[in-house]
Amino acid sequence: MKVLFLTLYPDVAASPRYRVTQFVPYLESRGVACTVACPMTATELDALTGPNRRYRPFWYHARETVHRVRQILDARRYDVVFVQKAIMSAYVRGLPELLRARARRLVYDIDDAVHLAPPHPLPAICRPIEDRGQIGSLFAMADLVLAGNAWLAEAAREAGAHVEHFPTVVDTERFVPGGRAQGFRGGLPPNAFRIGWVGNPSTTICLAPAAEALAKVQGSVQLIGADASRVPFDGAEVVPWALDCEVETLQALSIGIMPQPAEPWMRGKCALKALQYMACGIPCVATPFGAVLEFMNHDENGLFADNTREWLDAFARLRDPTTWRRIAEAGRATVEQRYALHTAAPRLHDLLRGLP
Repeated sequence: MKVLFLTLYPDVAASPRYRVTQFVPYLESRGVACTVACPMTATELDALTGPNRRYRPFWYHARETVHRVRQILDARRYDVVFVQKAIMSAYVRGLPELLRARARRLVYDIDDAVHLAPPHPLPAICRPIEDRGQIGSLFAMADLVLAGNAWLAEAAREAGAHVEHFPTVVDTERFVPGGRAQGFRGGLPPNAFRIGWVGNPSTTICLAPAAEALAKVQGSVQLIGADASRVPFDGAEVVPWALDCEVETLQALSIGIMPQPAEPWMRGKCALKALQYMACGIPCVATPFGAVLEFMNHDENGLFADNTREWLDAFARLRDPTTWRRIAEAGRATVEQRYALHTAAPRLHDLLRGLP
């Protein structure tokens, strides 16, 4: 079997890494020939979304369209075409139909609320060629839709899709408890207490629900990958995210946080932050909203907080080594049992092999 994976972004983005790339070694070990194709390089992505933007949207989308159409025209050589998130970051008319005509079997993977709006809408001058309903078309025409959380699965099901709930998972052999977990078992001094968040510059706004509490905590607050200019409180340490040290950076935290606004777009998120913290044996404190409710139970394998008092109370509770250890160990067990790559990879293989 030959599978063409069409990713929206290169591997510097989380979605292609966690929904495609990490599965490739297992699939290839089972005789599946995998080709991963993206319409842009990491440098081009940074030029569009990074702090030093250089491309105007029109020219960016023009380049993206040329590359993606070439990849779609080449799709006939493969047994399966697997589209991750969207065909392109803008929804251009006619592309779903072209893809369906070229793909022998079509799998659509959704891990974000891209059915509500395109990741990067076309400029106003190009709106006549934009198709805002494109994801609905993909739901209907795909042979299989893989949905990263239950809310996305229901949206696809309502559109008539053949859907499998396929949560985002982590490699539990890579994301493991580190030295901080060992240190906390014996109790940490107050100045070693570190609250951390991981994300990308565009999601820095998600810190807002916990901002007042984070401004008051005793200890350090480290924001990994945030846009320093958009952090809604003072005193945080902003550090760049890097793939080669992401696990070690998480292992140095005492607590991982996942605040988020209770908005429709956020329901599409698959709570990857929480899974990463929990896999590393770091207790997670999260807003009780969205996909995290599928696997986290308050005061069992994590803590929920919905206002400033609750955030501060959660931080205070997790200073107790006994409480910290209990929740950390339960969180790690949850990921190992239900959200681990080593069990999800065989399932994906079976789903692909089982396509009609």
